[in-house]
Amino acid sequence: MVAESIVNEKIWRRRKEEFLRRLQEDEEIGYLDADIKDILMMFFKREKSFTMSSCSGRIVLVDSPMPWMRDPSSVVFKKHSPISVEEVRPIIEGPVVWRLWLVVTGPIIHVSTLDLNEAVEVLEIAREAGLKHSGILSLSSKGIIVELMSGVRLTILLRDKGVRVVEDDKLGEVVSVANEALLEGKRRLDALRDALRKRIVT
Repeated sequence: MVAESIVNEKIWRRRKEEFLRRLQEDEEIGYLDADIKDILMMFFKREKSFTMSSCSGRIVLVDSPMPWMRDPSSVVFKKHSPISVEEVRPIIEGPVVWRLWLVVTGPIIHVSTLDLNEAVEVLEIAREAGLKHSGILSLSSKGIIVELMSGVRLTILLRDKGVRVVEDDKLGEVVSVANEALLEGKRRLDALRDALRKRIVT
């Protein structure tokens, strides 16, 4: 297949070694997202796969004109586990330059595969786990890049400059819904973990 012939195996295997070292270094300094470590290692154990970047799902508060903008934008809070009203309230009450958004995103993993057959199998595993927004991003000599996504996403406007959109009596409900969305993403991550284990060749 044409896509399979694009990948330079020597380059790809060297990159796999490099990304494994980065993962190990991230773990040593405490940067690695613990919720996803075992899943990443399962991909590295596959002969024709490795992960490049990942997130197990998170809740962020962003000060930005629109939640998808990176510039101008400032992430003022980030957490990969459920949040509390006590964590959010001081940020809402603090200074805001643009608008304060609460954004929940589900798990996302970028996988590099050596050939198209492996890319297709990775997509089958992902879709079996409910990560139905997954797909192939690019093809190059460095590898076939597959993006695994759950589709879990929630965006809530909390404050528009000096005006609070979500008042204190509704904040608990907002936090509850945000946590519910985050945990749905974690459930799909658990399903991915189970689907990968079924494919492990020992």
